[in-house]
Amino acid sequence: MAGWRACVFLAIAAGCHHTSATVAPRPAMPTVAPVTIELPLTKPTIPVLDGKDVPALPVRTSVGLQGETFRQLTERDCLLLAAVNASAANTLDDENRVPPASGTNSARDQLRRTMRYHAALELRNLAAADALERFIQLSDVEARTELLRDGFPVVDAQLDRAKKAKTADVRFPLDIGDLTRQRSQLVTDLEQAEQGTRLLNLDLKRRLALPYQPASERLWPVGDFAINPTTPDVEQAVNAALADRPELRGLRALYHGLTPETLPDARDYLRAANSLTGQRLPHVIRRMFAKNAGPDAATLAELEVRRKQILDLIADRERAVADEARAAILTMNAQVSRIAHARERQQVWEEKLADAVKKRAADQPGAELLESQMRTELLKTKAEVVTEVAAWHQARVKLKAAQGWLAWEAAPEKK
Repeated sequence: MAGWRACVFLAIAAGCHHTSATVAPRPAMPTVAPVTIELPLTKPTIPVLDGKDVPALPVRTSVGLQGETFRQLTERDCLLLAAVNASAANTLDDENRVPPASGTNSARDQLRRTMRYHAALELRNLAAADALERFIQLSDVEARTELLRDGFPVVDAQLDRAKKAKTADVRFPLDIGDLTRQRSQLVTDLEQAEQGTRLLNLDLKRRLALPYQPASERLWPVGDFAINPTTPDVEQAVNAALADRPELRGLRALYHGLTPETLPDARDYLRAANSLTGQRLPHVIRRMFAKNAGPDAATLAELEVRRKQILDLIADRERAVADEARAAILTMNAQVSRIAHARERQQVWEEKLADAVKKRAADQPGAELLESQMRTELLKTKAEVVTEVAAWHQARVKLKAAQGWLAWEAAPEKK
């Protein structure tokens, strides 16, 4: 159990790892949408870690680790649980399992089922994205909390030497009051981090349909948090988003399935999508068509209006989805640079710490104090690396959400 605590972003602070692919491999998906999405046969089981394997805190805080248990959570399990437990999506899929009232499978029934299918996938995609965002935030705060704890032995050692120097009436370069305030700030920062962890656990457990009780049980993110510094191909990522996003697939199905029979459903969808669209044609226009072309002219005219509205909506959503993908890639690229700069700063402090350790071994004056200061600065830069890596993973999840891949990854493979 000695290594599980290091599975969070702390491992990244030791170096920047490469992954093998420029863009994540495209998940398997049906070329033609089935009537319903099948849920996984079994939900992932999340093991519970023994709290006694967690070392004691170097300082007792109002919200500490004592007496707590940890439920291990991987990114894959987080994705699956969030997608499976998306209640609105489950309601749509349940509706698709209800046989048509007429007992037939008309074009209108088929379109309704297809639209519900893609809407459910979109909801699962969004639910998984929201849960993974919290998963990464929790990984980030847990790693930085660990670094905060590592700061106490350093400050406590300085404070102890300062007090001994004062007792012996020996000059010490650091003020006891300043060190006491520094330690008090560390305690405050640790308590704030622990409170953030509590709130993230509360939110994430609800999204994953995990029980709140026992309240002392915390989720512990584990996995490979390496980054891929290679720049993703923007056009490839955008094209995948335009092709695979369930929302866009549903809109295209609505456009191609628009007929006089399905017109009421298209009208209702557009009315729900935008309160300014989907309204009935003005009565004067309806009367004009009725006068010139008979009773069906108004319906035919409305069909053309609805087609244009759907095309406009598709174009609008395609631009938005494409921009989501582009923005995610821009952020990923920016984070690669920020991570590199943070790692450079970390390396500088690592070198300074190594030099201070050598000076202390040589019994040089002031070397012990210098070493403590270097360790403090090194912990700060490690926390910076952790934060930058977390931001890169947030952008990675946003890219997959823009492409709709989180929903497809949650769907079972077709045999």
